[in-house]
Amino acid sequence: MKTCRTASLVASGAFFALGAASACRESARVDVPPVTVARPTASADPVLSGPAGDASLATAPPAPIDAGAAPVPAHPPPVEVAIADLPVKLPLTTCSDAAVAVVEGTATALGETLKAGDVLYVQEGDAVEVKGKGVVVTAFHRSAGETCSQKKLAQAKQVVRLSTTPELTWAKGTMHARLQLGEKQRSDYYLGRLEGQASVAEHVHKGTWEILAAVEASGTFLLDGRESRLGPRQVVFVPPDTKHEWRPDPGSKLVAIQIYSPRGPEQRFLALAAAEKDAGADASRDKSVIH
Repeated sequence: MKTCRTASLVASGAFFALGAASACRESARVDVPPVTVARPTASADPVLSGPAGDASLATAPPAPIDAGAAPVPAHPPPVEVAIADLPVKLPLTTCSDAAVAVVEGTATALGETLKAGDVLYVQEGDAVEVKGKGVVVTAFHRSAGETCSQKKLAQAKQVVRLSTTPELTWAKGTMHARLQLGEKQRSDYYLGRLEGQASVAEHVHKGTWEILAAVEASGTFLLDGRESRLGPRQVVFVPPDTKHEWRPDPGSKLVAIQIYSPRGPEQRFLALAAAEKDAGADASRDKSVIH
């Protein structure tokens, strides 16, 4: 926990929009793992897309997945991500794979019934119809030419159920994550669910794209020093080595599907949850000591 004096210094550096006095009241703010980033690109610009947010940075609402994913930087990330209403179509072809994370409602695809929180990974084959009623986050990846054999392979699928994914908790119980990685997928990207009320201090990720599909959000997201309002159904693309920061509105909650490409930064969630668990165990032992 930061002291009031320390928080005031942070506030003077624009970490809190409410100023030094507010920073004193928010002295319980904790640093948490990043919520964005990606593979280095020559001159990629961070992009905030979607219907909500600051009009100076936001674009038109993302198109349906079968008509093209949400707008991306001039040097696009390796994974296309969009938030869409069901039904959707995954434009799979040779050397491609996709993931569908159900946010709300129920979906059906390839003989599988998916409920809120479930994720379906599909590799290769023909386009896939995802039917139902609700909201999903879709991720689409196509292998680069040098890693694509051009040989048509049989379509493969894997379902990661919410009920089988342990919940990781840290930051004194204010942050939660579920690592819903498709272990059988051939592409090197991570997908998981992130929730919490804590702010995220300015940071960068080396060599990894992070894409954040905000299902529920209300606050200020800074991309490379530029501020924009982040609201529901927006997608944030942050290139590698790009500074970014999240300042939630007081009392608000962030619920998002988070993607790292390539994988790696999500391992911090495991370490943070383990450290919090250990700290809780130590506190329990201390309370059990009779003085």
